[in-house]
Amino acid sequence: MTVRVVPAAEPPTGEPVGNWPLRPDASSARLARRLVTQAMDGAQEPALRRAALVTSELVANSVRHARGGMSLALNRLNGGWLVTVADDSSAPPQMRDNGPLSENGRGMLIVARVSEQLGWSRTPTGKVVWARFDDR
Repeated sequence: MTVRVVPAAEPPTGEPVGNWPLRPDASSARLARRLVTQAMDGAQEPALRRAALVTSELVANSVRHARGGMSLALNRLNGGWLVTVADDSSAPPQMRDNGPLSENGRGMLIVARVSEQLGWSRTPTGKVVWARFDDR
């Protein structure tokens, strides 16, 4: 198994589109996908699909690894979008290549492949993990 820590970096700034608190349970991923894709009013279908996938993976990771509340935010960037998920865990996110027969552990690898940039930064109460992707 190969493990790499996601690069630490401050997220890009942009125009806030939405910010939502989420509960740390499995149903939050579905709710988060709906909130983000609805907030991306007028976005092209490829961007909506990528946003849904990125959102689902980031929220699922937060549910799995954090202990308490979390929040989801969407920002509009010049030519793209930024999805961020904040939680109360200070542990850096990791990309794991667990092999072809593993049933889990590939979420951050998926996010890295469908986004243009991926990172995380510490906050006073935990961390924020983010992914930037283009409109295409």
